[in-house]
Amino acid sequence: MEKIPDSIAVEGMAMFRSLMDFGKYFSLVSFVRDEFSDVFPFSGSGFDECLDKADKAIIIAPENDMILYSLTKKIEKSRVENLGSSSRAVEITSDKWRLYRKLKSKVNMPETSLRELDTEYVIKPRTACGGEGIRLGGTVEDGFIAQEYIRGRNLSISLFVGDDIQVLSVNGQILDNFEYRGAVVPESAGRETVEEAINAVSCIKGLKGYVGVDVVEAEMPYVIEINARLTTPFVAFKLAYGMSYADMFARILEGRKLKIEPKRRVMLIKSDGEGYVSYRGHSIVLKTIDHI
Repeated sequence: MEKIPDSIAVEGMAMFRSLMDFGKYFSLVSFVRDEFSDVFPFSGSGFDECLDKADKAIIIAPENDMILYSLTKKIEKSRVENLGSSSRAVEITSDKWRLYRKLKSKVNMPETSLRELDTEYVIKPRTACGGEGIRLGGTVEDGFIAQEYIRGRNLSISLFVGDDIQVLSVNGQILDNFEYRGAVVPESAGRETVEEAINAVSCIKGLKGYVGVDVVEAEMPYVIEINARLTTPFVAFKLAYGMSYADMFARILEGRKLKIEPKRRVMLIKSDGEGYVSYRGHSIVLKTIDHI
């Protein structure tokens, strides 16, 4: 299995730590890769052994090397309820070219091609996360796409997909040379921007639970990609909203009305030194910007 870059791994570790709040509502068993076994209180069991003990499962994994897809398939072959999206939905959303072809006639997306474009464009790996491998212009190699470069406000919309689609949070994205460096939670967005994210998600069968949609708010909203998984901004939910994702999920599961009110604006940044989690010189740091 491909080694995850340390700068991406630390995001996964922050998400994993945040999911510990599910321990308030469920007894937890978990699998972590060997290199993280000294950081979290789970060891000695593999993924398959954990599935044998579990009733429900939620995955933290990147799209790289189709890791998220492979683990989702394993859940589907077991008796365990998958609290995330189906493998079919993961397969489509993990591949930026397949996602574009699925959505291009349904929602507003930047022009995307397997060849160079006549307008300003970026080159992206078809399957990657965290802005890894993105660059401005150049040759489109095998396994990459060219995508029209849209200048505007970079946002992500955190949604919960169940019987209907609920907005959990609108987040500002902090990017450095296209690489994901953090988020501001919450951030403002126009109604059309949020609606376009919801429309995009409604077009993909099998999306379930937490889903993140990356958008650029320009003269109109552009859907950039859909993440059929937990995304890093949810790490800031507890500080920003006074409710972790586990708290939100528990309320939804119980059929209670989910009322999300921000208490403070929080900046989540990828840095060095000590933070919410730290790993091999990389950290996730949470800072309160202001109270609401």
